[in-house]
Amino acid sequence: MFTRLMLALLALTFAVATAFGQSTVLGILEDVPGVYAGDPNFRGVRVVFQKNGIDWQAFPSACPDQGCLETLPAQFPREVIWTIAFHGRNLGQITGRTPKEFTFYSHVGLQEIKGSDPVPTVGKRSPEYGGFADGVVYRPLVANSRPFIKDPESWEPAQLSAEFVRLLRQEFRRVYPKLCKTSKNDETKLEPFLYRDEEVRVVKAYASKRGWAIAELHLEGAIDCGDLEAGSEIDDKWFTVDPQKSVQNLGEGMLLVDAGDYDNDGKSELVFSIARYNRGGYELFYDDFKKHATFEFQYH
Repeated sequence: MFTRLMLALLALTFAVATAFGQSTVLGILEDVPGVYAGDPNFRGVRVVFQKNGIDWQAFPSACPDQGCLETLPAQFPREVIWTIAFHGRNLGQITGRTPKEFTFYSHVGLQEIKGSDPVPTVGKRSPEYGGFADGVVYRPLVANSRPFIKDPESWEPAQLSAEFVRLLRQEFRRVYPKLCKTSKNDETKLEPFLYRDEEVRVVKAYASKRGWAIAELHLEGAIDCGDLEAGSEIDDKWFTVDPQKSVQNLGEGMLLVDAGDYDNDGKSELVFSIARYNRGGYELFYDDFKKHATFEFQYH
């Protein structure tokens, strides 16, 4: 019985390793804040997506209890040699190894970095990508199990035309037909927010050479009217505009990490980090934004 069990486990391990070896796996090189006060940051690679046929799929990320954290690592690749990319450039390679168990809910998918070689870094630590934990961290970088890093669509920061901004504000109002703000007379109550289009501000925008654009929109003081706890503003909203000037809602509470053709199919994928209340993780958009995959975890 013991021998049969060991053979079955070996076969399963081989099958998992073969599957991971044959598919493209994406990770994110992170600067992870210490869990407890006074703990230093540490670097790790979070395994988030893999290519399965024509689609991208997220690795499992939702753990309801400690038992899940102990068994979930078996569903992740044991070790990966990662190519680190930023803006179409190869920043070097590192090796990540999955631990025997994930210690915290916010560490799901997080691999330890092996070896003593310098870990690639871009810029200085800042709160921009600190997320729900309010950390001061280096920006995340895409890690690929394959050497595919180029961005054939050439996504770059952009100044959008007046027409694109008008279309984005129009879609923002369609998505949010009714918004509220904190009452001036009573901060525990809400009142209708009759905002002007000009108050909806484009925070960040990017455009590709194929005529696509994405933009992050912000409306100061805007609150969901269904939020009974006055004071919780809506997260910034992201939209995309295609070359035919059709606008699509991508989601909220996100930050663009990078764009690249990570599966070498000739078209770029876009990776966003998630920064929502008690939530972290990543969103991957592909196939001209018709499809996306979500890797999302909770902090507690």
